[in-house]
Amino acid sequence: MGCGATKSNTPKVEGKIPTGVDSQILQIFDYEAKRTEEIKGDKEFIKKVLAAQKKAYASGDKSDLEKFKNDEKERKIISNAIALETLWKKFDIDGNEKIDHEELLELLKVYLQTAVYWLKKTIVEQAVNRLRAELAESGSNMTDSQRDHVITVLNKHATNVLQEWSGSKGSPETVGKMFQTMDENNDGVIEKKEFLKHFMDSLENDVCCSSKSRVSIKSKKRRRICELFSFTLGYC
Repeated sequence: MGCGATKSNTPKVEGKIPTGVDSQILQIFDYEAKRTEEIKGDKEFIKKVLAAQKKAYASGDKSDLEKFKNDEKERKIISNAIALETLWKKFDIDGNEKIDHEELLELLKVYLQTAVYWLKKTIVEQAVNRLRAELAESGSNMTDSQRDHVITVLNKHATNVLQEWSGSKGSPETVGKMFQTMDENNDGVIEKKEFLKHFMDSLENDVCCSSKSRVSIKSKKRRRICELFSFTLGYC
C-alpha cells in the first residue's frame, strides 16, 4: 500500500472475501493504513520529517531524510513479515524456493484485484461517512435511498478509475520493473530473502507510483508526508 493514507477506522473486511481477493494482502493494507494515520497524527514526527526535507532541498544533504525512509522500510518488513511469508509460500507455485516471472505476474494480478476491492470499499465508505457528517452539521439527514444512490454512483466511478489503473499495471512490463528492484544478484529469479527484503519497496516504486492512483488531500504538508510513507498504491 506500496501507497497512501486513510482514516484509522478503515472499514474491516467482513463476511466472505470475493474470489481472487487475498486475505494476507488485505491484512497488509489494513495495517499500513493505520500506520499512515498514526504518522499524520504525530505532530512532532511530522515536524522532524519536514525539517529533514527542508534540509535536503536547501543544502542537498539528504542524510536525515534517507534515515527516515530507511527506518520506515525496515518497519514495513518487520511489521508485515508474517503476511509476506504466507504470500511467498502461496506464490512459489512449484515449491523450488524461487519465484520466476510467471509466478510474480500471478502474484501481481492477485495483488491488484485485492487492491481494487479494498480501495473501492474504503474510498466509498469514507466518502459516504463524510457526506453524512456534513449533512448532519447543516441540520439534514441522509435517507437510506439517498445513501444507496450515492454508493451506486461512487462505486461506478471508483470501479472505472481503479480498473483502469489495475489494468495498466498488471502486465509483464511491470513484472520486469519489479524484477529489477528485487533481483539483487541478477540471476533471473527472485529468492526468498530478496522477496522479503524488497517486495514492499517494489510495490511502492514499480506498481503504485501513478497520479491516477492518488486521492488528493488538501494539506500539501500532509501530502508530502503521506507520499514519503506511502505503502502500496499511492492513494494519498
